[in-house]
Amino acid sequence: MLYGFMGAGKTAVGQQLAGLLGWPFVDTDRLVERRAGKPIPRIFDEDGEAAFRCLEREAVREAAGVRPAVVACGGGAVVDPANAEVLRSCGHMVWLRAQLDSVLSRAVSEDRPLLRGDLRGRAAALLEERTPRYRELAEVVVDTDGLSVEQVARRVLEELVERETRTVQVSVPGGRYPVRVGEGILPLVGLDLYRLGVRRAGLLTHPRLWRLYGSTLAEVLRGWGVDVVPVLVPPGEGTKSLKTACRVYAELAGAHLDRAGAVVALGGGVVGDLGGFVAGTYMRGVRFVQLPTTLLAQVDASVGGKAAVNVRTRGGGGAVRNLVGVFWQPEAVVADVATLRSLPLRELRAGLAECVKHGAIRDAALLEWTDRHLRSLLGRQADLLVELVARNVAIKAGVVAQDERESSGVREVLNFGHTVAHALEAATGYRTYLHGEAVAVGMVVEAELGGRVGVSDGSVAEVLRSVLGRAGLPTQLPRVPAETLVSFMRLDKKARGGKLRFSLVDRLGHARAGVEVPEEVVTAVLREMGAAA
Repeated sequence: MLYGFMGAGKTAVGQQLAGLLGWPFVDTDRLVERRAGKPIPRIFDEDGEAAFRCLEREAVREAAGVRPAVVACGGGAVVDPANAEVLRSCGHMVWLRAQLDSVLSRAVSEDRPLLRGDLRGRAAALLEERTPRYRELAEVVVDTDGLSVEQVARRVLEELVERETRTVQVSVPGGRYPVRVGEGILPLVGLDLYRLGVRRAGLLTHPRLWRLYGSTLAEVLRGWGVDVVPVLVPPGEGTKSLKTACRVYAELAGAHLDRAGAVVALGGGVVGDLGGFVAGTYMRGVRFVQLPTTLLAQVDASVGGKAAVNVRTRGGGGAVRNLVGVFWQPEAVVADVATLRSLPLRELRAGLAECVKHGAIRDAALLEWTDRHLRSLLGRQADLLVELVARNVAIKAGVVAQDERESSGVREVLNFGHTVAHALEAATGYRTYLHGEAVAVGMVVEAELGGRVGVSDGSVAEVLRSVLGRAGLPTQLPRVPAETLVSFMRLDKKARGGKLRFSLVDRLGHARAGVEVPEEVVTAVLREMGAAA
């Protein structure tokens, strides 16, 4: 909600800001004129100020019903307590503050009914009268003197970013980057690319996501001066391949994307992994930005810099997940929980598995909080989803900061449940389970395994089975041969010297990495959990 004295630039700034966000722009003065069928000076002359204020109240209520939107209010609109209450209830109050001389230089060319006669004297008196009210309502104050319309709009946007998002900083040896979490914040990636100096970007996404978000986002980014190259790939785990990566390389090269450009990944874990792999290897590395649209990607896959593709092994054994990859950190991550509204419920449930994992390995209180709010989270309550994503990102960021490249073993705790999960996905041809569903099964199996070798407290498996079950996730192995699962586990990146190693939870909220477990024990537990002999 932009407000301020007449001539402060509310309309011009509002139009610019709306373009940068891809939102509608609403000007209450124009709504008044449309309702009255005549310009504001004639309303004052023919009907009086009282009639204008009545129309203005109606216009404010109409503008408040347009969401999301950038709204510019007349200079006196917020002086009315009823108008102020309506406006404050539906958006941030931004005061565009201008000094008297600036106001006069802009207002002199227009017919301002309240400034007729002694222009300077009337303006000074009215500005002095309204300033206390402007100051009282302001959540954000931007001084417009000496700034262009574009500069003011970007300054407003920078201020709003701090208020509209929960930002978690991820620190790694090479620097740090923000993960912004909020509702309706996808267009804010334009600000990140602008700050990075990116003028051309490959936007990697699926055709469906391009229709839902990508085409609109491309227009927004063009408003920031970024030339967007759409690169569309099919959905599904099969897209994470060297063959697809080569096709993406060719499209980027054909569009003349150079090392000053960026790859922007709009999608879930598959798009994020492929995008990170391409960004880290194309021209030996270009900038990378993540726009995760699934819960699993928002809380886990988009953070930490691990990116990889699957590779099919000889002998018909199927593709090995994430066998070839790089560590390539994004420059920024924008996690917009509004995109989760278009996510199928099954995928939302799958994302909750990673949230349960983070609680199990690092924060028992978060695990309990997630369990308590399951119904509302599955109902996509935005404020709770923002809280959930931000808290999970903070856990992931803390682990990554200690061990970016898994050199010390600390980061391996994030793989709790994943050794079994990756084997299960591969053994079923990546056609039966979503990744989060496989992780849910894997956590229960590995908790039982931890109990068998005396590492895990007896309650761990019981609690996880209960929470995951209430989230609607599977907790039992299918009738896949145990030996098939073990054969895929031998290819797990944590295996050393032919021995299977696991990250196990010893008690809820605490895990240990690098626990060696004999194959015969693993096989026995797998069979007890439902795997075929």
